Amino acid sequence: MTEMTKKRKWILMIFVLLLLLAGSVRISHGGEAESQEPSPRIVNIINFIRQCEPRIDWITEEVLQQTVVEQIKIIKQYNFKATFLLQYDALIDPRYQKLMKELPADQFEVGAWWEIPQPLVEKSGLKWRGRYPWDWHADVGFSTGYAPEEREKLIDTYMEDFKKIFSYYPKSVGSWFIDAHSLKYMHDKYGIVASCNCKDQVGTDGYTLWGGYWSGGYYPSLVNAYMPAQNPEKQIPVPIFRMLGSDPIHQYDSGLGTGNQRVISLEPVYEKGGGDERWCR
Repeated sequence: MTEMTKKRKWILMIFVLLLLLAGSVRISHGGEAESQEPSPRIVNIINFIRQCEPRIDWITEEVLQQTVVEQIKIIKQYNFKATFLLQYDALIDPRYQKLMKELPADQFEVGAWWEIPQPLVEKSGLKWRGRYPWDWHADVGFSTGYAPEEREKLIDTYMEDFKKIFSYYPKSVGSWFIDAHSLKYMHDKYGIVASCNCKDQVGTDGYTLWGGYWSGGYYPSLVNAYMPAQNPEKQIPVPIFRMLGSDPIHQYDSGLGTGNQRVISLEPVYEKGGGDERWCR
């Protein structure tokens, strides 16, 4: 290697190092500037309503209904805004109709909770395959357990009855999981503008959801609503927000090597999450 070649090599190395240093300084300063700017802190309060809970004997229809009454009291007390999502069995229950119609529209929203109970299936002309009037397993309680044309029938039945009761179609719909076909159909025909789904979980409630968008909102893919689209042409134009944000450290490997995963999130029923004041702080 000639002396001139060595000099050029050293000059090139110094030049590259200077570029890297300049870049890191810009990134550092940019990060400081961003951290000093206020960013939005948004919490969406969503309460879904089922008419029945067959898994636990003491949770009767009256207990479920009174729970909603108490939720409304607390929301009003603190002047929060909130959304109630009605499962079909609750939608057609006069008790919930009365409760929802009495809510001030500037503080409360009423939308659809997309788990599939027996009354919705039978009114849509389909056969109920569940063990109870509401069955939480994915092949019965979710739209994924039905053929695409059956999903459309279920949606049409729900939307028609919702409009008869409230005089408008719901703008938001939520479920632990909504398939892409159903979500697109709801958007195209009924104008749904927002949706929510479940966090990642393993073996919880009879099904597993894994590999989804870990946190925040996203526009879902036309072929899989659990995944964000790669470009606008392949997306459903309905933003999806994750419910029950899970602890990214403690829940991720909780129950590893066993048949299910513990839930560690904000709800106070979970002793390792919202039930622990130290965790909340």
